[in-house]
Formats: sequence, C-alpha cells, structure tokens
Amino acid sequence: MGRVYRYIVSNFLQTFSSIFFTLFFLVSVIFFIRISRLTSVFNVTFSDLGQMYLFMLPEITIFTLPITFFISVALTIFKMSRDNETIVLFALGLDPRRVARLFFLLSLLVSVFLLFNAIVFTPLSKQLNKNFIEAKKLEAKINVRPSEFGQKFDQWNLFVNRSGPHGYKDIVLYNPSVEKGENFIIAKDAKIFQKDGAITLKLNDGRVFNFLPDELRQIDFKALNISYFPKIRNIRMDTVKSYWMVAKHDPKRAKDLSQAVLIALFPLVSYLFAISFGIANIRHESPNIYLHIFVVILAFYLMVYQVSLRAPFAGTIAAFGLFYAASALFFKRKILSRY
Repeated sequence: MGRVYRYIVSNFLQTFSSIFFTLFFLVSVIFFIRISRLTSVFNVTFSDLGQMYLFMLPEITIFTLPITFFISVALTIFKMSRDNETIVLFALGLDPRRVARLFFLLSLLVSVFLLFNAIVFTPLSKQLNKNFIEAKKLEAKINVRPSEFGQKFDQWNLFVNRSGPHGYKDIVLYNPSVEKGENFIIAKDAKIFQKDGAITLKLNDGRVFNFLPDELRQIDFKALNISYFPKIRNIRMDTVKSYWMVAKHDPKRAKDLSQAVLIALFPLVSYLFAISFGIANIRHESPNIYLHIFVVILAFYLMVYQVSLRAPFAGTIAAFGLFYAASALFFKRKILSRY
C-alpha cells in the first residue's frame, strides 16, 4: 500500500503545483494593482513594491491555498477514475476509507498551516503594511523636491530653489488666506524635521509679507518655525493576542476572525466532498466535476460570509461541524455504499 499512497500523493502534488502557481500569480497581479494605487499618494520604488508585496503574502496565501487544495484533490482522484485506476485499486482491495484517511492527514497539515498563517502571520503583516504606508506618507510630507511647483506644506504653497547637505536654499511660501490676508514668505535657508508627530519647517534669515486690503505689512526675522500635525494614522503594533481580543467588542474584527478560521479549515471540511466527486465509474456515469467543485466552493464561502456577519463566534463552530458532517454523509452515501 505504501507504493499506492506514494503514487496518489505524487499525482496530487503535480496537479496541486500547477493550479497553485497559476492561481497565486493571478491573485498576486490583483494585489500589485492595489499597491500601484498608492503611487498617487507617495513615490513607490521597486524596493517599496517588493516590501509591500511581502507584507501581503499571508493574505494571498489564505486566498489561494484552501481553494487550490480542494480542487487538486478532486481533479487528482477524477483523473485516476478517468484512467480506470481507482476501479482497479478498489478491485484489488484498496478501501476508499484508506484514500480518505490519506487526504485527511494532508488536509489536516494544510489547515494547521493556514490557521497559523491566518491567526498569527496575517494580523502582523497587515499591521506592518499599514505602518509602512503611513511612514511613507509622512516621509512624502517631509521630503521637499527642489525646483518643483505644486508642493504643499500644510496650508502653504511651497517652492524650494535648491537643496544641499544642510537643508534647503531660497525658499518661498505663499498662503492665500482670505480672512487674514495673503501671506508671502521668503527665506535664505530652511530645514524640515519631525518630532512627536508634528512636522516643523524652520526658516532662517527671511521676510514675511502680509497683504491686507489697505496696507502691506513686512516682518524681518532671523528664525521662524511653522509647524503642523499631519492627518495620518498613529503608527502602532499590537501583539497577536491583543489584536484578536478586540473582536470581543468590535464586529468587524470578529467578522475577520470568523472568516480567517473558517477559510483556514476549508481543506479539512471539504476533502471528503472532493474525493466523492473524483471517484466515478466513467463507463456508467459522466459527472460534471467542475460544476460540483464550483457549487461546493460557492456554498462554503456564502456560508462563511453569513456566519461571520450574523454569529461570528458560535456560528463558526456550528458551521465547521455542519459542513464536515455534510461531507462525511455525502461520502458515505455516494462512495462507501458502492465500493
């Protein structure tokens, strides 16, 4: 039986690898499109692109691996049935329960990995990705490019003639305030720094012009600081435990937790469906395996959505038990009663 198991696993891995890499590539393209939208907010280098993609790998895995496993099991067994290999194996004494036991172990390993990925890696990667984006937004606000029009510093239009190792040279700021009059500032040099969440522009050796309807005011200064607090999310990093504990009083976090757990357990609750769809006597029946695969995936993910929305805690346990019981009953009636 060892050779039979190795043969089945070998066929499964071939099917799995071809489907997984194709699906993984397609989902990665979608995530790259999401990342590309950030170029309108800040400059994204190739290194930034790669870093954000790495942060999204746990999410991509949870999207692709469960579905790939289910489809691969079904197609592997169906291919063996189409070549009459399953009929021969059953005739030689191979019990379908042994095939089910083999894929139970494989599905258990995959589900344990997916659970760890969903519960541990995914929240950490999401937080790292958000913090990275916020840091890049803050960096975009601090970095001023010389000889470029259209730059802003809070409510001020900013122009810098040139930059050097010690800061910026020949700075011009303009604020078209209607209530307090137009303000115009010129300075010989300046520096920008960030402290305690505030961004400060320190100007040296300059003049302030305030244009009022009936007068013009001028103030000379040696040093002038202009500060503001940018509207960005606070950069923080929660532990895995504290991240999920929020689910007790946050419906969205509870929904995320329910979906993460159920999707991670999909290989474990669906492998019997996959085996049942794959085992067939091609001479006497022509099963539409692709339709069956689609129906199970659609039914499961609709169930996940409804359960996570209406009863994320008790519903998750009930949904797992009911779906597994349904797959076991289907396997018993369709396969064990015949082979």
